Amino acid sequence: MKRILPIVGLVAALLLVGTIGLHLITHRSILECLYLSVVTLTTVGSREPTDVSGEPIADGGIIFMIIYLVCGAGTFGYLITLIGRWMISEQVRNALEKRKMQQIIDKISGHMIVCGCGQMGEMICRNLAEQRRDFIVIDSNLERLEELCVPEGWTYLHGDATDDGMLERAGLIRASGLAAVLSTDADNLYVVLSAKLDNNNLAIVARAAEESASRKLRQAGASHVINPYHAGAVRIARLLIHPGIENLLDIVDGHHADLELAEFPVPAGGLLEGKSISKSSLPERGLTVIAIRRANGERRMPVSGGDQLHAGDSILVVGQQEAVQEFLAETSVPGS
Repeated sequence: MKRILPIVGLVAALLLVGTIGLHLITHRSILECLYLSVVTLTTVGSREPTDVSGEPIADGGIIFMIIYLVCGAGTFGYLITLIGRWMISEQVRNALEKRKMQQIIDKISGHMIVCGCGQMGEMICRNLAEQRRDFIVIDSNLERLEELCVPEGWTYLHGDATDDGMLERAGLIRASGLAAVLSTDADNLYVVLSAKLDNNNLAIVARAAEESASRKLRQAGASHVINPYHAGAVRIARLLIHPGIENLLDIVDGHHADLELAEFPVPAGGLLEGKSISKSSLPERGLTVIAIRRANGERRMPVSGGDQLHAGDSILVVGQQEAVQEFLAETSVPGS
């Protein structure tokens, strides 16, 4: 594009010179002289220039037209060549980038899919990147994707997330989680329905602006539904009532530099099954259990060191990021 702009400027200057020159030679109107300049420059030549009385132009005018045609036609032809080459190179570059991105996506599994790259989608991506989690962003705004994802090195797909084929390209079957944060509740509902049909084990978190949409999203299969206005209001109210709770909320929200809050399942035959919290490896790893969710849905909080962990339970722990990630990697290994 930088090479094309100077040539465009040169062509514009030639048209200006041609228009003024023909006006002085033929004494015709500026608009008609501009027309003659264009047909001459483009080598269309639909009419020969004559003076205002209809007589052929003088020898000086012919010489001007010859020089103008030789210079202008070459410049205009070069401009067309550059534009064609640029268009082809852009198409080739986009095709190569699209193919490279798809090859990267085809190799990953257990990743997250973020549908929507607005303000909330950006914040989700930044948090996932900080946690070194693999994720793929889907959005229909190519300019937004290139502006945000390219500098950060994030993997992305340009397209409509409500299209089943787009979710398939994002490796939905191999994914472990999906965030539906598109601009409308209807689009988020469609994404949740499509994703749950193809991957029933997928953890889905959806954004909802209306309470009625929250109910429908849960019925469609969303694991969690977040209303940003409601969540923000609840936090503001908590801070008003208990200002000192801010540090704890920072840990819960993952804003603390060193600590992370995570949920671990207790699989059958795993490291935690049949052990009490105090007898497990959690304390020596620096992981503190703050809640237990039993397989039957019962929740236990606070917990004690003597609480037994059974297959199907889930535990909510807080600890150093490195310790949390290490334990998560060990518990995700089959047979561990």
